[in-house]
Amino acid sequence: MDNLAHTLIGVGVARAGLSRRYGPGTTLTLAIASNLPDVDALYAWWDGWDRFMLRRTHTHSLVTLPLLAAALALAMRARYRHIPWKDLFGLSAVGLLLHDFFDLANAFGVVLLWPFTRARFELASVFIVDPAIWLLMLAPLVAGRFVADGARRDRVYLAAVGALALYVVLCVGARARAEVLAWDRYVGKRRGPSSLRVFPEPAGPHRFRAAARVGDEWEVQLCHLLGGRAEVAERVRTDADLPRVREVRASGHGRALEWFMAAPVWTLHPDGTVEARDLRFQSVTVRRRNPFVVTFPPGSVVPAER
Repeated sequence: MDNLAHTLIGVGVARAGLSRRYGPGTTLTLAIASNLPDVDALYAWWDGWDRFMLRRTHTHSLVTLPLLAAALALAMRARYRHIPWKDLFGLSAVGLLLHDFFDLANAFGVVLLWPFTRARFELASVFIVDPAIWLLMLAPLVAGRFVADGARRDRVYLAAVGALALYVVLCVGARARAEVLAWDRYVGKRRGPSSLRVFPEPAGPHRFRAAARVGDEWEVQLCHLLGGRAEVAERVRTDADLPRVREVRASGHGRALEWFMAAPVWTLHPDGTVEARDLRFQSVTVRRRNPFVVTFPPGSVVPAER
């Protein structure tokens, strides 16, 4: 989830009654906590693709959550003495949990149980930047200016938070329906997919993208929920089983990539260069440069520096 959405959600939850209860500092604490796990971006973007794969690991883990909450509570306590440390810790923990949950909602995944497992958990139901969430959480900020009574203003924010919860439930249900539509294309066929992953598309939960691995191809489908159909938007060949590519895949860097990628595409170029990319990051409705492409020069099992 983008940081504007994280901030608006933290502010909305704070003003839905918590600010009235704990006083000044509540909104700021939740706003900071709702963004704090993304400090991993500082080192994830510092050193290329291998650091990129560490996004949403250490600082997003449930194991480190109490440590981050304690650190933020200690920092906020220096400014807001009227709020007991244990309450600041609780507010910080709420913000951190909100961050993890809304990161889980999109397709990138969160390594919630690091360091015990590197498994990425995901709901893959909400696109990483969703204007609908902005609108839902900006609405009470605007409406609240026209409501003088504090208790009524709290209810406006509470209604917005409730609407947001319903929207996420709708998106999760829509994703489940999209998966059914994607699988239905293979009912009765002699050969079905060995792997099928479903990802949200931009601009709402009415369409999703499915990537189905059939033989040496990925069939990328666009699932139209309102029309109740899934259609193949493109077919992408993967050279995963060619000897040169298998050599790269068996290397330490290759294994790390296969752990990270949800729908990996391996391409062997005529000069011997091997390229890896992830269909998780490639929309079929909004064409843009794939942000995750790794190349291995000819004869090498070490990726080229970017």
